Amino acid sequence: MFECLILGDSIGVGTAQAINARYARQCEVQAVERATAEQILGWRRPPKSFGAAIFAMGSNDAAGTALARKLLSIRASVRTRRVIWLLPYARQQAYVVSSVAATFGDETLDLARFPSRDRIHPASYGDVARTLLR
Repeated sequence: MFECLILGDSIGVGTAQAINARYARQCEVQAVERATAEQILGWRRPPKSFGAAIFAMGSNDAAGTALARKLLSIRASVRTRRVIWLLPYARQQAYVVSSVAATFGDETLDLARFPSRDRIHPASYGDVARTLLR
């Protein structure tokens, strides 16, 4: 069976709702509104291995080496064949997230390509889900 995980902050919550509404096999969700990388780092990871994971984090953190270290630790803690990172709208955070993704050879989806009302959250999580499920 194909297992998927969505891990992150409020963007992860919205993305998970949109994906699970369209996807017959429900993805496991570990996402909470306003979650920081520090908080996510402290969460207990599921012991299983995933076929794919979507990471939505960094939007609630200051850009810099501390964020990069936390994201590296989070990424190393999840057993998965494929990770897609959702790059935050804030460019400095997006650069940090992108550099961590590159370290692991992971994929990225830049949220800046989707309209936003607040420059933090996509206006339509359905659009994000459709892109991810292609």
